[in-house]
Amino acid sequence: MNDKRYHIRKRFPDKRKTIGLLIAEDSEFRTMCEDYDDCVQACGYWGLSKEPEAENRVNEYRTIIKALEMEIVEV
Repeated sequence: MNDKRYHIRKRFPDKRKTIGLLIAEDSEFRTMCEDYDDCVQACGYWGLSKEPEAENRVNEYRTIIKALEMEIVEV
């Protein structure tokens, strides 16, 4: 997936227009959205993993995802 802002748009569909404007105008917001996308993808990867550390990784990424969601909504 090439659109690094896909998951944030999917998570907040009612804020699509605002998100689009902020992505275009605010590099810090754009970076947060890209970080969010990376975390969602990593959480999905570890959720399917059979590695011993997978559960801990999923929990870590979920915590980061929640924090980023709160930060993004505040903007």
